[in-house]
Amino acid sequence: MGWVRGPGMELVAFYQGWYGERIIKHLQEQAPDWAIWAIKLRKGLPSLPDEETDLLAQEVMKKLPREAVGADLALFLHEEPGASLLMPEVARRAEVRALICPADDYRVLPRGLELQLSEELMSVGLLFSFPRPFCSLSRGPGPIGDFAERFGRPELIVELDGHEIRSVRVLRGAPCGSTHYMARRLVGTRVEEAPSLAGLYVQTYPCLASHVEDPVLGEDMIHLSATLAKLAVERAILKASGGG
Repeated sequence: MGWVRGPGMELVAFYQGWYGERIIKHLQEQAPDWAIWAIKLRKGLPSLPDEETDLLAQEVMKKLPREAVGADLALFLHEEPGASLLMPEVARRAEVRALICPADDYRVLPRGLELQLSEELMSVGLLFSFPRPFCSLSRGPGPIGDFAERFGRPELIVELDGHEIRSVRVLRGAPCGSTHYMARRLVGTRVEEAPSLAGLYVQTYPCLASHVEDPVLGEDMIHLSATLAKLAVERAILKASGGG
């Protein structure tokens, strides 16, 4: 997918397929002032002993342009649990300041694996976040917070025309692009129908979050994403009505 350079944040996105491609494309469209490098990881990566993980990390680093080393932030947009094991070593070698690894599918990043990776990332002094789902991200230290100012938990401004939505402006949108998709389709809808429609539009985008339940949260990621969109619309309508 190449890279896009801008004067703002420097970001390296490691991805394996369509899930990551879609997120990267949206980031490039909405943040043209950022330098974004997209590095593709091959699929079929098993759980590997340390020495093989080291060799695979070397393979990944060969794809990383020299100017991308030392970037502000790495996104790890993998689709297989085996790829997770590369994360700490690749991030260390890439010399990034922080890392975000969204957990949109529990099968790809179960809680036990997240705990293991967290310990490894802390041991090398790296800032990190594992948002569940990606569109729940609202804050974080350093570059994670900078990223979350633009992408993460939806925040909107709406204008009303009587009982209809006149316009919707996205202040912060889901990294996959579902918030912008939803916002365009809410224009002209009835105010009382807009929140529930927001959740429906996010899911039919289609949302990249999975239908697999997270046992800690007790809900699947796709329904959490829809709920976050619905709440964003409700808050924006309340504020536009003079109640917030």
